Amino acid sequence: MIRRSLIGGALALILVSMTLVPAPVSAAGVNLTVTVSPTSVLAGEWAGVSGIVVNNSTAKIKTTVTFSAVDSCGTKTDLGYNRLMLAAGQSVLITTAYPTSASACRGTHTITMTMAGRGGGSATTTLEVQ
Repeated sequence: MIRRSLIGGALALILVSMTLVPAPVSAAGVNLTVTVSPTSVLAGEWAGVSGIVVNNSTAKIKTTVTFSAVDSCGTKTDLGYNRLMLAAGQSVLITTAYPTSASACRGTHTITMTMAGRGGGSATTTLEVQ
């Protein structure tokens, strides 16, 4: 009885978490996914940003991935970049942080992960700043 309850609870958790994960963006055999945690902060707090790059092609790729944020007032903030070399089928998790200022515009901030080079591509997510 307890085992059935645990399995049911685990399945429910998996289904809920799948709805919270943004759909990956695909470009030239590469999938990009970006998430932010927490999804809501007070102005002046930090949020963690995670990006996943998956090389679905059959060739090695060399690229640069950049992270940026645009606040609700239109101000852009560069969050950093990573130079990558991925073998065919390889994936990598990249993390950075988004430090909002105490005077940051309240509202929805858009965080973008962009891949340079052949095919390019980008993925976005949002952060609510209160």
